[in-house]
Parts: sequence; C-alpha cells; structure tokens
Amino acid sequence: MNQDLFSIPEQIAADYSENALWVAYSGGVDSHVLLHLLASSDLIDLSRLHAIHIDHGLQADSELWVSHCEQVASGLNVGFHCVRVAVNEISKLGLEAAARAVRYQAIADNVPAGDVVLLAQHQEDQAETFLLQLLRGAGVKGLSGMSSDFMLEGKHVVRPLLAISQGEVVVYAQEHGLVWVEDPSNIDTGFNRNYLRQCVWPLLEARWPSAAKSLSRSATYCAEADALLSELASIDFLTMGVDLSEAVISVTALLDLSPARARNLIRYVLGELDLAMPSAVILQRILDEVCLAAEDRVPVVSWANIDARRYRDTLYFLSPQIDQDPTEYHLCSGPGDILLSDGRVMTWLEVEKVGISEALFEQGLKLGFRQGGETIQLVGHAHHKSLKQLYQEWAIPPWEREHIPLLFCGDRLLAVVGYGFSEECALLTGQKGYFPLIEVV
Repeated sequence: MNQDLFSIPEQIAADYSENALWVAYSGGVDSHVLLHLLASSDLIDLSRLHAIHIDHGLQADSELWVSHCEQVASGLNVGFHCVRVAVNEISKLGLEAAARAVRYQAIADNVPAGDVVLLAQHQEDQAETFLLQLLRGAGVKGLSGMSSDFMLEGKHVVRPLLAISQGEVVVYAQEHGLVWVEDPSNIDTGFNRNYLRQCVWPLLEARWPSAAKSLSRSATYCAEADALLSELASIDFLTMGVDLSEAVISVTALLDLSPARARNLIRYVLGELDLAMPSAVILQRILDEVCLAAEDRVPVVSWANIDARRYRDTLYFLSPQIDQDPTEYHLCSGPGDILLSDGRVMTWLEVEKVGISEALFEQGLKLGFRQGGETIQLVGHAHHKSLKQLYQEWAIPPWEREHIPLLFCGDRLLAVVGYGFSEECALLTGQKGYFPLIEVV
C-alpha cells in the first residue's frame, strides 16, 4: 500500500503541533479512516483530537448514525461533538449545496478560532469536482477543485487525503476492521455527483485507470493558473489604487486594460470584498453596459443582491438601493436623536462657528428629503444655488442624493446634512450651535 496515507499523521503533527484538531466525522468510510488514522498514531495527542458530527436530520436513520459515530469516537478515546442543524433554502440552492452550506456554517460556529478542521475528501472526490465544474463551464478558479487548505472564519481547514485514492482508503478500512455507515442518498443518481460517480466514473476508469490521478493533477495545474491570475490582478490592483474601503474602481484605468485583464481585476476585487462572483455574461455586461455607458447615464447591472453602478469615472459595487420615501419628515424641537425609516440615526454635536442655533430650533425645524427645486445660500457664498447643482459639484452619485437628509426652517433650506449649511447657520462669537451627524446602526 502507498505509504502516503500513513505519512499523514506525521505531517499533521509537524504542521499543527500546538492546535486542537477537529475531524469532520460523518460516519462514512472516508472520515472514519481519517479519524482512526490520527487516533491510532503515537504522534497525535488524543487530548487535542476531536470528532465533530453534523446531523442534518435529512435521513430517517440520522439518530442511529449519531449513536454510531459517538461509539466509534468513544472507542478511540476521542472527544465527540454532535451539532444538529436544519437545512433551509433547498429550493434556492439545491439539497447538496444547501446541506453543504449549513454544514460549513455549523463547523464555523462550533469550532474555536485557531483550531484546525480536517476534512476527508480524497483523490476521486477532487476528480469528480473537476469534472462537475468542467461540465458547468467553469473557469480556472472553478477547475481548481477543492483547495488542500483554506481559512473558515478563523479556523484552518485542511484536506489531508486529497492525494490519496479511494482504493487506499477502503483497503485501510478493511484491514483495520472498521465499520462505517452508508448514506442511502449516495446511490440517488438524481444528484449530479452521484450520477457521475455511479454511471460515468466506472466507464472512465475502465478506459483510463489513472483518471482520478490525472484529473486531480489537472485541478492542481488550474489552481496554479488561478494563483497567477490573482497575482496579476493584485499588481493591477496596486497600480490602479483601487479603494476597497468604498468598493470603487476607476473606469478609465479599468478600460485601459485588455478585456480579459479587466474581467480578472473585477473578479479579484469582488473576491477581496467577499462578494458573490458574477457569471461570465454578467461580468461582460459590467464592462459593456456600465463602464462603456455615456457619462450622463446612470447604468446598473445586478446579480446576487449586488449592484454594479457607474457615476462619472467611478465603478461602484453596492447593495441594492432602497427607495427613500420623499414624504418622510421629522419635526426637530431640539438637538435630540432622530430615527429615520431606513434605520439610520441623526445625532447632534455641539459646535461653534457654523451649526443650528437654539434660536433656529425655537422657530421650528423639520428634517425632510429632496422634493426637487430646493435652493440654498451656503455659508460664505453670495448667491443661492440649486441643490441639483451642488450635488453635481460635490460629485454625489445620483442614487445617494434622495437619501441625504435636509433641514428646513419653514420653506428655507438650512442644511444639507453631511455637506453644507446656509448663511443663516453662521454662529456669532460665543454662540452655541449643533452640527447634525448621520450614524448607521
């Protein structure tokens, strides 16, 4: 038998000598072998080794599986932790994806930060993932398959069996007399992975016995290519001075790149922002419909609860905008907090020189929103300007303008909150005033 399997405890002990280890233990043969392999090694401190079982409650025998897993862990002197979850959003994501999402979240929620999670996917799993991604038309990132290690909310997740064939895993289980559970859903060919495993894979292996090894190697090459693309994008990222704090990119600088390089940079920025990746079609629409739109247009392309918008020379990635009710208003009898309908709060800071005086409060103030046609004479200016003109001068994107609170005294606009005050708000020497601030809670 290939000794790679038996070298795994040594490698894990060397790499994670100070960390607690959590084997994601389903009760199936793969995770059982991984758990047994580690628990049987003199190199692994059993006090640091745990088995975590996620009970999805999707099978009638799930309670029996929990009992089985607990008995196995007890027999190996390994700590056992069962987390029961509910699988939601099946209609939206599909059963496999929904179960996987809730499983990973359960692991993230129950394993302490700094600990190491060990997953038992093997070489055939990697090859299947490569083929499934290929059939979906994925790019090199998708074809990279499963990474050998990654971070999950502060936990280091490792797949130590990715280079190990399923045959080696099964032989180990048989030689050590292991007993494992079989999930009946694994034979349901209605699931793509099961169809591939049950119907397609035997034909591939009959013709190409080393298919799993070869496809896994291709996934590794794709991972290298993806890493190079990320490296190129990071160079473009630094050269362009992309502002991640505001999720914006210069349209001119983006369009100076080749289309493929521009798409690569957008994917990189979205990844850095931890935002959902758009499809290839959506990605091209961002370049064609948003970036190439005339400057007087305000185009938007949407996907996965994200809006790509352009204003002047800037490309923005935003959450969908909620329309502001223009009829919303609040009376201000003093500098007290005001809760707006969108959850923001307007507070007040005591200031000198420019602000809302107590005398203005006594006249009666109203907080409202843009109706159209408003004008204001700003402090230090000789003439009134329209709010529309000022918004353009201040380079405020159109989708933000309706959300800016305005302070009125009668029909007179006193303040554009966060931007400017009227001449009436100039305070006398020693006079106390209040500066309005918007907080997001």
